[in-house]
Order: sequence, then C-alpha cells, then structure tokens
Amino acid sequence: MKAIFNLRKHSYLKTIGTLLIAVALIAGVVGCEGEGEPEYALTMAENPAGCGTATDETGTSPYAEGTVVDIKAVADDCCRFVDWTAPAGTFNNTAAAETTFTMPARDVTVTANFEPVPPDHFKFYEVDDETAPNVEEVVQLTDQFGTVNNATVGEAVFFGNPVEKVHGDITTPIADLNRHYTLYELELQGEPQGYRVMVNNQFQDDVELTVYGPFYLAVPTQKEDHEAPVCLNHFLVYEANGPVVNDEVVLSDQFIQDQVAVPYEPVLFANPVQKTVGSVVTDIEKPNEHWVLYDIEGPPIEKSGLQITNQFGPQTLDLLNPEYLAVPSQKISWEQPLDHFKTYWAIWGEEPPMYEVPVQLEDQFVTINAIVNEPYLFANPTHKVVFPEEEWTPISHPNYHLTFYDIEHDGDLLVWEVTVDNQFGNGQVLYVDGPFYLAVPTLKFSHGPPVGLDHFLVYRVVDYVGSPLEIPVLIGDQFIEYGETVVYAPMYFAIPAQKIHGDVVTDIKNPDDHLVFYGIDGIYPWHADDLPIVNQFGDQYLDVWEDEGNFLGVPSEKKAWEIAGG
Repeated sequence: MKAIFNLRKHSYLKTIGTLLIAVALIAGVVGCEGEGEPEYALTMAENPAGCGTATDETGTSPYAEGTVVDIKAVADDCCRFVDWTAPAGTFNNTAAAETTFTMPARDVTVTANFEPVPPDHFKFYEVDDETAPNVEEVVQLTDQFGTVNNATVGEAVFFGNPVEKVHGDITTPIADLNRHYTLYELELQGEPQGYRVMVNNQFQDDVELTVYGPFYLAVPTQKEDHEAPVCLNHFLVYEANGPVVNDEVVLSDQFIQDQVAVPYEPVLFANPVQKTVGSVVTDIEKPNEHWVLYDIEGPPIEKSGLQITNQFGPQTLDLLNPEYLAVPSQKISWEQPLDHFKTYWAIWGEEPPMYEVPVQLEDQFVTINAIVNEPYLFANPTHKVVFPEEEWTPISHPNYHLTFYDIEHDGDLLVWEVTVDNQFGNGQVLYVDGPFYLAVPTLKFSHGPPVGLDHFLVYRVVDYVGSPLEIPVLIGDQFIEYGETVVYAPMYFAIPAQKIHGDVVTDIKNPDDHLVFYGIDGIYPWHADDLPIVNQFGDQYLDVWEDEGNFLGVPSEKKAWEIAGG
C-alpha cells in the first residue's frame, strides 16, 4: 500500500508541475505582448524664444525608435527660420521649415532656430516736387536725442527701395522685398540742434559724424503690388557731415539692376523714432538700427504715378534721380558738445535792474569774492565753417547764450601759463591774467532756458605762444545768418566756475568745458535795441552792437596749467 501511495503522490506532483510550467509560459507570453516596443518623448523648442513656434504636427508623442514625425516651424513677423537641430535622431531636411524627424532610441528635444530679419540697404530716389503730396500733419517725435514737439510733416521728398549691394566680393542681398520708405520734410517748432555721433558700418569703422537737425521723417510705406512692410522703424533724419568713402558698389533694386555707383560722403543720419499722431503712438521697433545715407549718382528714371500708402494715407509719387544709399549702421556713442559763441558789444538798454551784486566765485584757478557790475558782451551760439577744409560745426544748443559782466575783486592778479588744444591747433600756450568778467548763462527772448550751461570766469590773454592765426571762417548765428570773417590771436580764456549768489549755489556742471575767445573781423554793422534777456540777476534789456566786441569763442581742452614762472 505504501508503494502504491508513493506512486500516486509522484504522479500527482508531476501533474501539478506540468500545470505550473504551462501557466508560467502563458503568463510570459501575455507579459511580452502587454509591454510592446519601448517609446520615447519628443519635446519641441524654439531658439531664441519669442521669435517663432515649433510644432510636432503628428502630435502623438511618445514615439518608438524609427518613427517618422512631421514637424513645422513658423517664424514671427520680425524673424525668419534658420534650421533644425537635435542631439540625436535625423532630419529629412534641416533647412526646411516643414520636414520630418526620425526618432532615436532616447528622449529628445528638437529645436527650431530663428534669427531676426536683418536690416536692408535702401536706395532713395528724388520725388518730383511739382507733384509731391503734402501731408500737413502735426506729430510728436521722440528719438535718442530728445523730443520734437508739434512738428509738421510736409512734402514727400524721397522714396526708398530695398537694394542688393555688391561691395568688392561681398554681396548683401535684399532681406525683405516689401520694405519701402517715404521721406517727408519736417517743419520744426523749435530750432535744429547739433550732435557728434560715432558709427560703424560696412564702409567705415569708428567714424565721427557731425549731425544737425532733424529735417526729415522716414515713414514705412507699402508700394503698389507689394505687401505692407512689418517690423520697421520710423526714423528722424538729420543732416550729416563726415569723412568721404569714395568706394565703388553695384546696386540692384526694383527699378534699376546692376547700377555701378560710388558712395562719396555721408549727407544724412537717421535715428529710430517714436511717432505720435493724435492719440496713435507708433513705438520704435528696433532701437539699435540706424542709417547713414551717402551721396550716389546714377541714371535718372522715368517713374510716374507710383501708388503708395502709409500712415498718412494713399499717395501718388513721381520719381526722378537716385540720390542716396542708406546703409545700416551701428551708433557707438553720441554727445552734444559745447557750442562756439559769437560775441557782441553790449550795454544796458535802460536803467539796469541789477548793479554791484556781491557773489562768491570759484574756478580751477581762484576763489574770490567779487562785485558784478555792468554788461560788456553778449554771446550767441554760432555755426562755424573753417576753410579750406570746410570743416563744419553746427549749433548744438540753440538756447545757450552768455552775458559777460564786469567784475571787481580783491584777489591777487596772477599770471597763469595754460596749454590748450582746439580746432585751431594743439599745444597753444596762453599767458592769462584776471579774471575780469563773469559769463552768465542767459535766456534770450523767444528761446528756452539754457539748461546745462555753466557760468565762466573770463581771463585776459596777455601773451600767446604759437603760430600766427589768420584763419578764414564762415560763421552764422541767431542775429547774422552767415558771414565770412578771419580768426586772429586769442584774446580771452574762460573757465567754468561755481557761483554763490546770496543763498543760491550754482555748481559747475561740465568741469572740462573751456572756451578760448579769438579776435575776429566784424561781418557787417548790425545792432539791436532793448534785447530782452533773463538770467540769475533778473529781467534785463541790452543794446547790442556787431561793429565792436567781435570775438569767436571756441570750445577747448585745457591740457596743462601753472602759475607763470612757478
């Protein structure tokens, strides 16, 4: 019986074992069918952010290795697609905005790379002034130089096409065929101002321009048979003067192909500008984009009845000769320098409102208690052109005026040896004594206050060591538009000064600003009676004469100074 039982037990165990093996095999098969092939995540990204979108058009991530996925990149208005990149996997075409991507055996990020659409060059054509549209719209304009209030947009004067430029072996293609501009004249409520601007572009590195204005407004424009331009600045356009280029280029635009041109000298400079018309504000799109416009010559065109539209409405233009090549430029730095000054002999026009005013004065030479007496000179900011180079210096601050008053003081009359550099030469040695006058910032009738202008203590030049000066110049100010004169030896030297008048302390704002006043010939007899002025000594009236007191104040750098003989 025991043997029979053991045999039955063995048979039972064998049967159970077989069943367990079968169950295990079935479970294994079911488990393999449930897991399937491994799958991996696909993430879409954009570089840089905010320049476009990247999309998985298949849209069923995760994917198995080898899955082909449809992908698409769409650039924003101001950008363009460049290429696709990924750390693993393969693209059908990395340069195509719509393509496919084959998944690797790992999680992966696919990136659509974009870039801002680069700026274009523009060729500007003269608009026929006999048929030019006239806008007559009042605008507010704010650029990196300041705000122009209540300017009136006038006639269209130039029209700009995007242009391909070949310069040597470098070709700069047109980035956007829909970009066009119209330049309109501006009638300013105030006076133009001058600046010194340092720029870089494809023609010139670190070149200094003298700019003056603004005189024009450049407005993005839609040309017939084109789409409206996007992501373009408005520009305030200034007259400019700087070193010549004289470098041959080949230009092709929508009017003239393969035009050989020689950009010569910079004539205009353009700043991006915010424009406000009524309650509509058009902001600056790209604050770092600027233009330098160079003179070019080319064949005239006969383009009549060109249909355009912009923020001033639909217009019709008749175009003439190509005039300028606008070159995208980087503005490195800018400043509004101290002006030149033309002086006039001045006396009280009526009973003076101030006389014998006690003040405390301090400059880099002396600290004195002084009495301010009658006026001696009145000074206007002045344009200057030096011959034969025709170097031009515009008025930077039309509100800057100075009134020179006689002063009495008990300070020692020392003689100082001063070395200066300016536009009339470097290393000029002046021996000066004094001071004899206080030059006071002054508001002249119909102008704004001279904000930022220093007081100056004025010293007499008793000796000058340098080459004789007989330099012909052309000058013009707010009394005399333009006149030729000759610059002779230096007569006065002016140093910025701190003034204490009662409890009012007027500190030095620009300690490096100095002026050397040179004798000049009179231009032609001129005088004004009862010129109204205002300064820290009150409201006053001056009689001013051009036939006496003729000096030209020139901004100068003081290089060295010491007590003479010390």
